[in-house]
Amino acid sequence: MPSIDEERQLAAVETLAAGFVTEQQGLDIAARHPMVTGSIARWIRETALAGDLRRAQRLANAAAALRAPGLGAVLQELLDADIPDLNNEDFVDILGDIGAADSVACILRVVERSLDRDAPAYWLTQKAISSLTDIGTEKALDHVRGMTEPMWPNVVRWHAAYALDIDEELGFDEDTMIG
Repeated sequence: MPSIDEERQLAAVETLAAGFVTEQQGLDIAARHPMVTGSIARWIRETALAGDLRRAQRLANAAAALRAPGLGAVLQELLDADIPDLNNEDFVDILGDIGAADSVACILRVVERSLDRDAPAYWLTQKAISSLTDIGTEKALDHVRGMTEPMWPNVVRWHAAYALDIDEELGFDEDTMIG
């Protein structure tokens, strides 16, 4: 767990990082608390594993704005741990925001294990499609293309095609696909 000094830094960062953290707010946090950038990924892991998932989420939002080293690896570790009540959608979204190219396989594992629970709107899967598209590597985009195939639910197929701007090419009609 964080030391007493780190705990003070954590509390200060949490105060500054309530809700969505803009890039400018991230720069302000880094300027006011320089040690945070190098420690925040570890703090996210520790707080999540200790069961304080709301705090881990707030820290992850701040870490994304800071482009903190090690953030992608920690988020992948926590997603792979399949922690009940962890906000998988936001962590998947952050992986896309930071362009974590090494997270493609992790994102796919999260989608595969949660697909049944994600129905009928498939919010997590939609975030995954968005993140994979943001990551933009050939591997990531190939997986999104694969989600347009008939084995996937129509809602997923349409969102994947729309993200790749191939919905018309595939003859997908939004009203028909997502009803």
